[in-house]
Amino acid sequence: MVALRGANGAITHAMIGRTRSILVFEMAGAVFMVAVGSALHFLFDLAGGWPPLALIAAVNESIWEHLKLAFWPGFLWAGFAPPPAGMRRRGLLAVKGPSLLVTAVLIVTVFTTYTTILGRNLLALDIGTFVLAILIGQALSVALLAGGVFRHSALVRAGLWLLMLQILAYSLFTFLPPDHWLFIEASSGVRGISAP
Repeated sequence: MVALRGANGAITHAMIGRTRSILVFEMAGAVFMVAVGSALHFLFDLAGGWPPLALIAAVNESIWEHLKLAFWPGFLWAGFAPPPAGMRRRGLLAVKGPSLLVTAVLIVTVFTTYTTILGRNLLALDIGTFVLAILIGQALSVALLAGGVFRHSALVRAGLWLLMLQILAYSLFTFLPPDHWLFIEASSGVRGISAP
């Protein structure tokens, strides 16, 4: 490898270091999201169906409830994990607007595609879909942060608005789910949290 020289070399070296720290941060976030999301899958039932947990934990086996398992850990990671050097929390949260939406879209797309082809779901493919979607969403975060896209105030505001819309949707639709296949548990027909 050619040694970096001069001002351009120093800038390039700094950019590589910054990108590496963002990559480490976001991949650690992916591990956090998979681990915490997996725990959230069972938390509601383990807690005896305690209604406040329905906000963040899966309350049934609908596709929608599984989207929360990636969203809330991703949001928590961006909001509370120590950020890479030089990164502002606002920018980290703004990037989660598009990246967590991409994660959700991928989960829905891959799951519905493979279950349509196979005629059923398989646990190993469900888990693989979850992990793959998280990794791609986190890779998008790396690309956006390393590329400096979210340094522009208009894009930061747009990302934060997109994140807020997702927070609103995930907070609302467990308790007031629309009559749509995304929100219906296929095996029982249950939508959202069951009435006690």
